Amino acid sequence: MSGPNLHNALLRPPIIQILRAAGFHATRPSVIDTLADLTARYVMILASSATTHAANAHPNNPVPTLEDIYQALQDAGALRPQLREWEEDWHGDEDMRGLEGFLGWFTGPANREIRRIAGFLPSEGDVVDTDFLEKEDYLTVLKKKHSKTGEESRYAGTILGKNAEEHPIVIEGGAPSIQEWGTQVRSRAPYFAESDSSGVSSAPSNLSDGEGMDV
Repeated sequence: MSGPNLHNALLRPPIIQILRAAGFHATRPSVIDTLADLTARYVMILASSATTHAANAHPNNPVPTLEDIYQALQDAGALRPQLREWEEDWHGDEDMRGLEGFLGWFTGPANREIRRIAGFLPSEGDVVDTDFLEKEDYLTVLKKKHSKTGEESRYAGTILGKNAEEHPIVIEGGAPSIQEWGTQVRSRAPYFAESDSSGVSSAPSNLSDGEGMDV
């Protein structure tokens, strides 16, 4: 499965869970695909905007911070209503309505219902172990279902698992690394340039005295 197809496949279940939490119980596959595409584009806008703010604000350590993400949400129009900067200067007070509304949604019943549908919170009537109040999300359950040996072995080094340890690549023919192999290939370039179309080199060789030609 290619990268875009895998990402779209991983994005579809959260979209379906959000629709279920909003009260929808049936739709066409084309609608899910359209919503998944719009969601992916929106997330890319947020990510690229946060990266830009981070690179401009602290180029020595361009890892996005909370302030960078806050500005990216403002750029994408996620925090509304929101006064402009000159309007805030005019009133002499920072407009926090958009941020407060976002936090209210994030901690409110709508988001809680999404988390319940997604499997992070127990449903009413469920028997829950007091030592494990939160359920596992769908992806974790699916990975455990298809891997009896665990994430470390089956999914290590993939997008679904943890990073794998780097190992040197052994090149066939004895080259110790990709860089050394590239050097050897470039060193042979003059020889190939002097060869004719039949592949026989026009350069003098030592075949007559029994020595082989080193290529």
